[in-house]
Parts: sequence; C-alpha cells; structure tokens
Amino acid sequence: MNTMAVDGGFGLRPGEMYRISYAVGSPHQRRVTRSLVVFGGQSHRRQWDGEVVICLDFSRPRGRPLSLLAAQLVDARPATLNERGQLILTDEPGQRRRRVVRRRRAFQGS
Repeated sequence: MNTMAVDGGFGLRPGEMYRISYAVGSPHQRRVTRSLVVFGGQSHRRQWDGEVVICLDFSRPRGRPLSLLAAQLVDARPATLNERGQLILTDEPGQRRRRVVRRRRAFQGS
C-alpha cells in the first residue's frame, strides 16, 4: 500500500474515489467545499513567487480536474457509488465519525 505523506495524513491512494472537503478563498474569507473525486496522484507546480509546491491532483465527475495544495485538504473519506449512483462512504473500521445534523425548520403561518 503506497500512501503519500504530503496528503495531510489522509492516506490517499491513486485511482480511488473519495468525498473530500477542502478550503477555498483567502484566509480571511475561507469556505469549505465538498466534492466527489478520484485521486490521481501528486504533481509539482510553481507558485507566483517562484516556489515549487506539491499539489494533490483529483478528477471530479465528468473528468473535470481539481488540483489542491495539501494544506487546503480538510477531510478525505473513501467513497463508492452504488448501482443507483448514490454516494456511499466506505469508512474503514475505527474511523467512523458521528455526523451532527442541524436542520432549520421553516415556520409556516396558518
């Protein structure tokens, strides 16, 4: 099993599907976005200041590429699609997390 240390400790494996959460925007206006992706590996890119950084390369549905700095990756959970095309998270034993669901209720007048 070949895991990559620069992936923030998520143990991403090339060719495998994940549901990832990643930060976008400036440090003052960051937001977290989620995507279903296939991990393609890592590449080297040059930033505006000339520094070479390692990027994590993914492909989103319909083949659209997504390249992130390792620091942008917030969460990565193994996933698969069932026969109906629905997302199934395939957490390994011991890595399950309790999901907190918050719902807003719309109050309607009678």
